[in-house]
Amino acid sequence: MLVALIFISFVLTAAGIWIFRKVTAGSKRLLDLPNERSSHAVPVTRGAGLSIVVVVLGLYIYVSWDNADPAFLIAAGIIAAVGFLDDIFSTPLLLRLAVQIAAASVFVYFSGSYAGTAGVSFGFLSSVISMIFIVWVTNAFNFMDGIDGIAGIQGVGAALGWLFLGMAIGSSPIALFAAILLGSCAGFLLFNWPPAKVFMGDVGSTFLGFTFASFPLIGDSDRSPTGYYGLAAAMVFLWLFLFDTIFTRTRQVVKLKRFWLPHRDHLYQRIVIGGSSHSTVSLLFGSFGVAAAFAACFALNNSVIPLIAILVLGPISLLLWAWNKRLT
Repeated sequence: MLVALIFISFVLTAAGIWIFRKVTAGSKRLLDLPNERSSHAVPVTRGAGLSIVVVVLGLYIYVSWDNADPAFLIAAGIIAAVGFLDDIFSTPLLLRLAVQIAAASVFVYFSGSYAGTAGVSFGFLSSVISMIFIVWVTNAFNFMDGIDGIAGIQGVGAALGWLFLGMAIGSSPIALFAAILLGSCAGFLLFNWPPAKVFMGDVGSTFLGFTFASFPLIGDSDRSPTGYYGLAAAMVFLWLFLFDTIFTRTRQVVKLKRFWLPHRDHLYQRIVIGGSSHSTVSLLFGSFGVAAAFAACFALNNSVIPLIAILVLGPISLLLWAWNKRLT
């Protein structure tokens, strides 16, 4: 069943992107033109992540027909819709943020919140912390979608992590949904691997960020085995994306930069500016993502040492690489 879902999701997403390219071939609004902040040199169609949204939500409803989480479907659909509108019309930042906060709040209210993690209880702040975390990851994933292949391969790594975790704890809902995400992200990579033929756009990146941040809470009664390490898993499986975002924003604040404006200050962007190829950097992030997934699942039943090693050595390796290129 899992292999079949991965294959079906892969094929449907790839087919959807092929159709999307044909339908939007003459659309200038969905054409991402290079500018001084871009990491690409030729115009590329954006918004192809719409295929990921349609396939993932459609297959999720199909495999979870009796217990699909309506709050997730509504909130994720809203996030994706606003992202697609931004791909077409460039909607105001504050409007997008307000909608994301509202969608995350609705989801947390109806589907539950992270009660805590690593033995620490959040108490009455659990709903607020959960909402902030979901909105943060939603935007972090979007910020990191700046070079060919990086968002797609991170999606594959995170989905693998949840697939391993679902199988390890015997939770078929987690494993099934992860299989759908894995196949869809892999299908997208067919068109987004350097040199990219399409971009995911905000519709895809915000949807994936929201989904991976909400993963342990989707259909809470069925996914309760994730317990207190659900939030930890959600962070580990996206660790390099979250680390790069924290590192970059902190550096911008220290340097008194207007961090809310578009920029090319992210660690992965600076490595590319230093001369590394998109494929090299994307593979680096992807390999650490997969390693973190294995380490996290191993740590559940054995030791936290492999997990700590991934969380520390991954970011340090990236920093050293950037430092050697005299970029930090």
